[in-house]
Amino acid sequence: MKKPFVLGFYGESNTGKTTIMTKLIRRLIEENIKIASIKNTDKRISIDQKNKDTWKHAEAGANLVVFRTPIETDYLFKKQQNIEEITDKINQFDNYDLILIEGANDKTTPKIRIGNIKERENTIYTYENDFEKLYSFIKEKIKRR
Repeated sequence: MKKPFVLGFYGESNTGKTTIMTKLIRRLIEENIKIASIKNTDKRISIDQKNKDTWKHAEAGANLVVFRTPIETDYLFKKQQNIEEITDKINQFDNYDLILIEGANDKTTPKIRIGNIKERENTIYTYENDFEKLYSFIKEKIKRR
């Protein structure tokens, strides 16, 4: 089993990171590329809501809380994990070709810079409003993994 290619995107707010990533995802899945995505933020927020049942479970001491509905299953790990830990968990769920990270800021992840933000360590590409060129670059990286 090949490891997925992990690729991050970073840029200032409202520079198009989500738009570019969703366009990439739609296009790549048309070619049967299996994708997982991670949204990373430095804001201290949670998708869990205070006083809801899942919040109460975690407040009582559960390290993992799972919320299951007829349309999805959400796993809430009540601890911060680094990108390597997260991608290892993703690999346990299924065999993905590509893991995309929006808001990548760790040193080890290959990254694509969007906009005029200061270049981060391990930046492998700067997006210059040419989606087709970006798409070809990423397709080649997936193929080489």
